[in-house]
Amino acid sequence: MNKVLLNQLVYFKRVNIPKYIEANIQSIALKHLELSDMGKLRDRMEGQLYYSRLRDDIFSEYAFENIIGLRKFDWDKRTKKNYKRKKYVFENKTLNLVLFAGDSLPKFSADHVSNCIFVHVNTDSRVLLSGLATKSMIDEMTVEQDSKIIEFADFKGLLEYNSMEELIMKME
Repeated sequence: MNKVLLNQLVYFKRVNIPKYIEANIQSIALKHLELSDMGKLRDRMEGQLYYSRLRDDIFSEYAFENIIGLRKFDWDKRTKKNYKRKKYVFENKTLNLVLFAGDSLPKFSADHVSNCIFVHVNTDSRVLLSGLATKSMIDEMTVEQDSKIIEFADFKGLLEYNSMEELIMKME
């Protein structure tokens, strides 16, 4: 695991993803790619890449919604092949999930993100959700660095939250 991420782990919550979630994701990927089994998916390089991206994306949403107790996870929206995750909106405040995996750390444009939570997906079905990075924290970094591109390593601290209400209260 990346050294910068290890130093920031105090700001992360760990979520273990149940095995049935991965089985659901496999079914969705097979349906999207019109394949009969995972063996055929793994034989195709683009199929494996598609599955990995879909898995990480659904894991991040599931973990976030689970940790804040948002609602029962909506599988129907994920079965649509053209589904694109939108920003979460709570009381007219937007929140982005910034997903990353492996040893690479995320970078993003401050123009496209307001409040955000970083989500690290491990290969062993564990997801780490960061504390909240507010819009003012992100804006402050753009001024300090004179750049619109923000890196995870630039954050000195993130805001903890233990419930959806607390998260909403801290968002800007």
